[in-house]
Amino acid sequence: MIHIDSEGVDGLLARARAGTDRVHVVDGGTTRAEVLARFADVLDFPEWFGGNLDALMDCLRDVADRHEDPWTLVWAPGDTEPDGGADPGVLGVLSSLEEEYPGVSVVVADR
Repeated sequence: MIHIDSEGVDGLLARARAGTDRVHVVDGGTTRAEVLARFADVLDFPEWFGGNLDALMDCLRDVADRHEDPWTLVWAPGDTEPDGGADPGVLGVLSSLEEEYPGVSVVVADR
């Protein structure tokens, strides 16, 4: 998993607009439920998405299976933890996804 600042995200988006990279950006969320809803919205999860970490992993696998080319998933988390920072459960799912799918790069945009 790569951690980059907002300028790095801007570069990824420029390459995505140019058609050289497949990039999806999931922005923010201050609660786990909000974070999961944003993943579902951006990645067009099916209606059966259960709104929990297991369902997140299942749906991310489905999205990864649909991509033949390398795919970059950028998450720009909001502060979901009481002491600030990203939800460790979501980070764990993203790390597992990256381990299972060599063509997937996960980028966490640090704010």
